[in-house]
Amino acid sequence: MKINRTVAIIGECMIELSGQPFQPQQQRFGGDTLNTALYLSRLIPALHPAYITGLGTDSYSNLMQQAWQKEGINCQAIITIPEKRPGLYAIEIDAQGERSFHYWRNDAAARYIATDKRFSTHLSNLPDHSVIYLSGISLAILTQAGKEALLTHLSELKKRGITLIVDSNYRARLWDSIEEAQVWFEKLYQLSDIALVTGDDEQLLWQQESLSENAIAQRLHQQGNHSVIVKLGSRGAFWSKDGSSGYSIPKPISNVIDTTAAGDSFNAAFIAAWLQKQNLSTCCLWGNTLAGLVIQHHGAIIPHAVTDSFHLLIKDNYDTVNC
Repeated sequence: MKINRTVAIIGECMIELSGQPFQPQQQRFGGDTLNTALYLSRLIPALHPAYITGLGTDSYSNLMQQAWQKEGINCQAIITIPEKRPGLYAIEIDAQGERSFHYWRNDAAARYIATDKRFSTHLSNLPDHSVIYLSGISLAILTQAGKEALLTHLSELKKRGITLIVDSNYRARLWDSIEEAQVWFEKLYQLSDIALVTGDDEQLLWQQESLSENAIAQRLHQQGNHSVIVKLGSRGAFWSKDGSSGYSIPKPISNVIDTTAAGDSFNAAFIAAWLQKQNLSTCCLWGNTLAGLVIQHHGAIIPHAVTDSFHLLIKDNYDTVNC
């Protein structure tokens, strides 16, 4: 099916080091929005989603961009800032297999994109009725002026019929306080059309441990989101639109290896189905299917051959329960 809409994804991708400190480490790159862009490109190769981020002119930046282009991602809107570099994070795994993360991103190039004139130009050049996808991390990493500029741009784009899809991805360490995060998330949700949130994130952000998925959906509907998806981990996803709601429930996966990028890949498959005018139940089924594949492999990005098996799994892996 031909997709007649442009998709732009705003966010940050960092250099990843994996292994024990001061021992040989694997070098990769990673970022929530980049993961979504990559899987979306794999599911709809003709789409070429545009990735809007900041990079430097260093070798790491150049090699990252080359890898993204090989995946079919449109890199023309990447903002190059010569005096800046990508952020860096290290994954340390202890003897019990538990992971801890260490970040160096306070002066990363992506922090400064929203106040760069090229950012405004790239957004202005998007065709009417395009789709923009970003996450709470996309907002959190920006400077204060950048946050304000981003929301101003998004508000203007809404007047042109742009559809805004937001993934919550609340990370407390990226905010000075939970109160600050709540203020900015409220502003972002009031602009979004489709909210792809994680139940655990919403409970943490709003400090309500017993917050139900239906309560989450109703609050987001009141803020203007016509469609709300609440991701529930192994329990699948809850969807809500126009007074109807339901659950997409995955069959249990016995060989979970690594949950990295589970939510990011869910979002990619959801958007892929939504672009093809599937209903929310089917969109969630797509999301659960791809996430189920991803968590059975190490790392955020699974082999191409595994992604290619995605469509064969959709029909017989999941049941959808309406409520």
